[in-house]
Amino acid sequence: MIKPEEKINTYDILEIADLGLVYTTTVGLEMAMRGIPVIVAGQTHYRDRGFTYDPDSWDVYFETLNSLLGDLESAQLSQSQIELAWRYAYLFFFEFPKPFPWHLLDLKEDIKSRPVDFVLGEEGQKRYDRTLDYLTGKPLEW
Repeated sequence: MIKPEEKINTYDILEIADLGLVYTTTVGLEMAMRGIPVIVAGQTHYRDRGFTYDPDSWDVYFETLNSLLGDLESAQLSQSQIELAWRYAYLFFFEFPKPFPWHLLDLKEDIKSRPVDFVLGEEGQKRYDRTLDYLTGKPLEW
């Protein structure tokens, strides 16, 4: 574990990492973008997207880990997997975020400045309608 006050950080470790073991952190996506093989244990958004190892049981997890550790050279991601990770990251960080009227950290202030009647009114609908559609099940249009 790396504590916040440490002189080393996650990105320093990525410079020397040969393999990543993650649960849900976006660092796994960032490792894949660098060509580092990543084993994902959790149900993170980038699981099963073609650029990570995604075991479905503890047995398969340890089999995958042992296999990759046995031949780290061959475990490196292909250029097409790296490109896929970059494309996914672009969509996730730049295209996917949608405007939303309220945020947990400033919820009271946000509700005061953007009450429900505003959000559901004409001006609010212009800004938040697509977001609310997506949240109620309408498929995303990329």
